[in-house]
Amino acid sequence: MQRLILLLVVLVSCSFAHAAVWTEVNSWSPAWEDRFSEWVENNWQIDFFARKKLPNGQSNPYYGLRTDCADTVYSMRLIFAYENKLPFVIQDPTAYGRTISNQMKRFDKQREEQRVKSFLLYIYDMVSTKSVANDTYPVAISRNTVRAGSLILTTAVNHHSWTIKEMLPIGVPHLVYNSTVGRTSGSTLQERQSWPNPEWVFEGDQTPAGGAGFRYWRPVEYLNQPVWKVPGYSEEQYKVPLKRWVKYAQGRLQLRRETDEQMMARLMKVTCQGLVGRVSAVNDGLNALRSTRGCMSYEDYDTYSTPSRDQRVFDDYVTLRKVYRELVLANNASDLSLDMRVRLNKIYPFIEESMLSETRKMAPVGVDGISVCTTEYSSGQYIDLAEFKRRLFAGLISNNPMDEAQYRWGQLRGPSQRARSCKSWDVWVPNLKQD
Repeated sequence: MQRLILLLVVLVSCSFAHAAVWTEVNSWSPAWEDRFSEWVENNWQIDFFARKKLPNGQSNPYYGLRTDCADTVYSMRLIFAYENKLPFVIQDPTAYGRTISNQMKRFDKQREEQRVKSFLLYIYDMVSTKSVANDTYPVAISRNTVRAGSLILTTAVNHHSWTIKEMLPIGVPHLVYNSTVGRTSGSTLQERQSWPNPEWVFEGDQTPAGGAGFRYWRPVEYLNQPVWKVPGYSEEQYKVPLKRWVKYAQGRLQLRRETDEQMMARLMKVTCQGLVGRVSAVNDGLNALRSTRGCMSYEDYDTYSTPSRDQRVFDDYVTLRKVYRELVLANNASDLSLDMRVRLNKIYPFIEESMLSETRKMAPVGVDGISVCTTEYSSGQYIDLAEFKRRLFAGLISNNPMDEAQYRWGQLRGPSQRARSCKSWDVWVPNLKQD
C-alpha cells in the first residue's frame, strides 16, 4: 500500500513538472477569430473581474484581478485563448526577437487554474500600452476589421487603450477599458459608447509609426516582423484629417443613423460616466494622500493624478456642446424634446457664443429638478453636469494628487500650499479655443 501511495505521489508530481500554463489543442483561424469576437460581445462585461460568481453559479476564477488599460487589453485575448485551448503568444517587451507564451514553465508547480492566474499577473507586470503596438497591427475601417475583440490605442504621449466590446449599429464603439490602478482601486472596469477624441488618440503622430488607432491581434508568425507585412495591414485611418476622423469612421461603420435625440442622450450619458468615474479615481488619490508624508514620488503622483481622465471628460463635454451648437445654429434644435433642450441649456447657457465667452459668463448652479447626472462627489456634497462643467472649463478642477478634496473638485482654486511645495508633473488645463 505504501508503494502504491508513493507511486501516486510521484505520478501527480510528474504531471506538474515542466507543465505549460495550458496545452493548446486548437489553432487560431478565421473561424476562431469569429468565435473570439462573439465571446467578447457576449461576455466582456465591466464586472468580468468583480463578480464572485459566474452566471452558471460557479466561482469566478478571475475574481479580484485589478487591471490597468493595457492589462485589460491583454486579459481579453489571453482568457479566451485559455478557455478555448488556443495559443497565447506576444512579443517579449524586454528582449527583441523573443516571445512570451502559454508554453512558459515558470508556474509548473501549480495547478492549472492557479497557473493561469499567475500567468495573468506575470503578463500584467510585463506589458504596457507600448507593448500593445508590437502585438497588434492597424486595420482598415470596416465592420469586418473593426469589431468586437479589436482595440483602440493612443500614441505614447497619452499611453491609453480601449477594448472594443461591440460596434453598435449606429457606427459607434462600445468600449470596455480601465485606467491606472491605485492601492484601493476595485476590480470593476469602465465602459463608454462614444468615440475618444481623435486629436487625443493620435496626439503627436498620426502616422503608422505612432501606433495609434484601430488595431487587431497579430498572428503568431508575424510577431517580431515589420508591421506592414501583416496580412490586412492598412494605413487608411492615418490619411483622414482629424477634424473629419469621427464622421468618416462612423460613416464607414454605421448600419443605421441615430436620431438627434438619441445622439444627445448617448453623449450626455458618456459625459455622466466620466463625472461618476472621477469620484472613485479622486478618492483613491485622497486616500493615498492621507498616508503620504511630505511629497509624493513620481510613481505615486503618476498613479493618482488625473490629467488624462480630466482631458477625456473635457473632450466629452466639448463633443456634446459642439453637436448641440450645430443643431442650434442650423435651427434644428426644435427636433429635440423640450425636456432635452432645457437640460442642455442649463449645461450650456450661452450655446451660441464661444466656449471661452460662455465660461466667463456662466455663474455657479446648484442641483435642481432639471439637473443631469446628480452625483455625490464628497460626503454629503452633490454636483451635476452643469456645475462640474462650469468648474472644469474655468480651470478650477485639479488633477494634482497633492491637492485636498476641495481643490480636486474646484471648490477652491489651487494649487494648495502642499501642492505648491511639491514637484508636479503633467498639470492639465482646459483648452477653450476650439470653436
